[in-house]
Amino acid sequence: MQAIQHENLPLIEVSEASLLDAILKDARAAHCILTRLSDRVAVVTPNRLDELLARLRKLGHTPKVTG
Repeated sequence: MQAIQHENLPLIEVSEASLLDAILKDARAAHCILTRLSDRVAVVTPNRLDELLARLRKLGHTPKVTG
């Protein structure tokens, strides 16, 4: 097994697992998610962070970007 370290990999973290479940049920938002790491964290597909943020805002969420 080989571990690979990635730099500048966008993540989304939510306060409740049900919120990430809801995001993944939305086809446009789910298209921007590469994989789910845990019940509250997912990896955003590289180069799709802006698209995901716009979709989340359209769905009524107020994402906070850090980093």
